[in-house]
Amino acid sequence: MLADSVPYTGHTIEARRIVIDVAARRVVRLRVGVRRYRCETFGDIGPVVVARRVDVRVRRDGRFRFTAGELAERLTASGRLRGRRITGTVRLLGTIATGQRCASAKVRFTATRGRR
Repeated sequence: MLADSVPYTGHTIEARRIVIDVAARRVVRLRVGVRRYRCETFGDIGPVVVARRVDVRVRRDGRFRFTAGELAERLTASGRLRGRRITGTVRLLGTIATGQRCASAKVRFTATRGRR
């Protein structure tokens, strides 16, 4: 957890853990596990855990969206912060060493504000 950030923890519909750190109405870090990560020829190489530090403003209506990471492993997240809860979706896109494309489905999640 980053200094002065508040963790929101929960699970995806794939029953994988998600942690979103929020500081001063900004998403500053997201860590999530993706169970199914399918590649063109090799099939499912999941589960994959990915963490990204970001600096994304939470708009007045509570919404946020970002894409972060290198092309080999790019995380896209969108969500809505309402009170003590964040709901949204995450998706992982990328390639493996052979250049094959890999992608997860768009996975829904729910996370609740934690305590220090």
